Amino acid sequence: MSIQFLQVEVPFCFVGLILENCSLPFPNHGHVVLGDPSPILFYPISSTEVRCLVDVPSQKVPSISNGEMANYLKTVVAPQVPPELHKSFLAAVEKGSIRTMPNRSLPAAPLPTPGDILMGILGILLHASKGNMVI
Repeated sequence: MSIQFLQVEVPFCFVGLILENCSLPFPNHGHVVLGDPSPILFYPISSTEVRCLVDVPSQKVPSISNGEMANYLKTVVAPQVPPELHKSFLAAVEKGSIRTMPNRSLPAAPLPTPGDILMGILGILLHASKGNMVI
């Protein structure tokens, strides 16, 4: 049996911000907000900074250069941010240091050969929050 790799898919992108001078609701712990349309991650990176990663479906990624992303973050994401982080979230959006990273999926399709057994990784998702590999 052999594996044929199909076209690389980009199901969603991470939009990243650094929030300054704020505290998480539970210090020294990561937080996941089950937002709409997708999750929002917060985790400490220093004693005064928190990284925020927003999953944005790839077919809906707004442009950073024309201000669509800032508007999306203010109108769609900000209302779902915990109150303790809201002011710092909006300040980070206004600062404009918004970064994006696509999360790629490399699906494999087995090509059956009589008598063969396929073992191992069949699907890989490259994901920024997991060191770029999720099985």
